[in-house]
Amino acid sequence: MLKIKNLSVAYQHEDTLLPAVRDFSLEISIGQTYGLVGESGSGKSTVALAVMGYLGQGGQIISGNIEFDGRDLLTLSASEIGQIWGRDITLVPQDPLSSLNPSMRIGEQIAEGVRHHLKLSAAESKDRTLSLLNRVRVPDPRRVARSYPHEISGGMQQRVLIAMALSAEPKLIILDEPTTSLDVTTQAAVLDLLRELVSEQQTAILYITHNLGVVAGLCDKVAVLYAGELVEDAPTRSLFRQPLHPYTQ
Repeated sequence: MLKIKNLSVAYQHEDTLLPAVRDFSLEISIGQTYGLVGESGSGKSTVALAVMGYLGQGGQIISGNIEFDGRDLLTLSASEIGQIWGRDITLVPQDPLSSLNPSMRIGEQIAEGVRHHLKLSAAESKDRTLSLLNRVRVPDPRRVARSYPHEISGGMQQRVLIAMALSAEPKLIILDEPTTSLDVTTQAAVLDLLRELVSEQQTAILYITHNLGVVAGLCDKVAVLYAGELVEDAPTRSLFRQPLHPYTQ
């Protein structure tokens, strides 16, 4: 589903290119949940943004290839990448409140993506929105759909982002520290939801985190990033039973 080969990414700082990720390779299969772990600043989010083609100003892919579903993402035009965003690959960022539009009701924000990707009518997109909120176990979906982001809890905001990510039934979901700000109970509910998605839809997941407990319970394989370099890549059970690199240990 996703094949990253020898990816190197750097950021422009004045007249200097500062390397953030060096010679990184990873392969994710259909229906596989892959954990990407490492401390803050190790390059985890940079990998996610490189896959999305959304590094922003100053970020540059120096070398390597990123293939998704057989297509080389680095050769696609902006309009072609735009067609893949949201429909085939979705990103759930770490801070839900900063990712939601504060001036739009929740229901309209979800419906907007549904209309864009699935070409549904206003009535159909409204029904689809309520169905998605039900699917991510939001109590009283109609009330939440009428609410603005600041009127619901952090856990609900995160579920809304996951609902938006699911709206077009993508093939790959990238989750960047999605449960860091949630309490333990809400975190467990979100993780249960992700397990259901994998089993029902065969959705591939790249789960970026520094929480090894979450990785142990959710992921099939784990890649370990240290200072921008991949130092270990193994099935979850093997990595926890016998970590080979001193940093992993």
